Amino acid sequence: MSFIKNIKSLSDVPTFELEKEQLYDSRGKIVPNTFSIMRSDTRSHFGTCSDKYRPIQVDEMMDIIDTASERLGNVEHTGYTYVGDGKRILIQSRMNDIISTDDDLLEGYLYTLINNTGISANRITPSTMRIVCSNALHLATNAENGFRSTLRHNSNFDVNVDEFVAGLESNMKTVVNFGARMERLRNAKYSKDEMIKLTVRLLPDPKNDKEPSTRLIHKREKVVDLFETGKGNVGLTRWDALNALTEFETHQKFSPEKFVRTLSTSNLSNKALEILDVA
Repeated sequence: MSFIKNIKSLSDVPTFELEKEQLYDSRGKIVPNTFSIMRSDTRSHFGTCSDKYRPIQVDEMMDIIDTASERLGNVEHTGYTYVGDGKRILIQSRMNDIISTDDDLLEGYLYTLINNTGISANRITPSTMRIVCSNALHLATNAENGFRSTLRHNSNFDVNVDEFVAGLESNMKTVVNFGARMERLRNAKYSKDEMIKLTVRLLPDPKNDKEPSTRLIHKREKVVDLFETGKGNVGLTRWDALNALTEFETHQKFSPEKFVRTLSTSNLSNKALEILDVA
């Protein structure tokens, strides 16, 4: 993901000021209780808000993330990217502990999305990276991984930090607990025929035609091939099946916008994990 710029600390992330500006209609009349959230230096419009809304400034959010990370420990901030001139800011953080099962190693990552639009909460998404092939698996997409982003900084800074600490801790546990799921998948046999059926289930024909398109057939064949030939795969277990899907998804071309969407929507890997990881 070349669009994620490497950093050594959060102080390396460029920041800017957010401001509110009164909105007017086409006749020049004030739109009651409606303001534009703008980036002060570029004048980019990020969203609308009411007169009671007070955006948390980017510097303030960096302070919150930094303070929370120091309290909790075991987190190193490694990268960032802007979406839409800073409309959304994504912070990439790596957990210091490696998840290992025999010779298969995973790194734990946390992605914090700072939303400056005024309508969505900031959120944290846990993820893993398989070291042998750099396949990424985002582990959670539900609202429980969010935290409120509209609290007033001056009077509620500690509340914001406490919420962020709770979010970090919850998502770090999600990553650590994935080790047990990984072990189950590695020990569960899976055949090529089962893999073929899984690809048909996960990549259905949208038109429900008896003869799927050539493009869809190629996608399914690619996933089945990765089950046996993907990096670190041998085509024998549910773990191989899951990593076929993560490799298929991870090594596509991503824009910042598309990558952010993968953090907040259920993708093939998420669906495959729920199907494959059964008692």
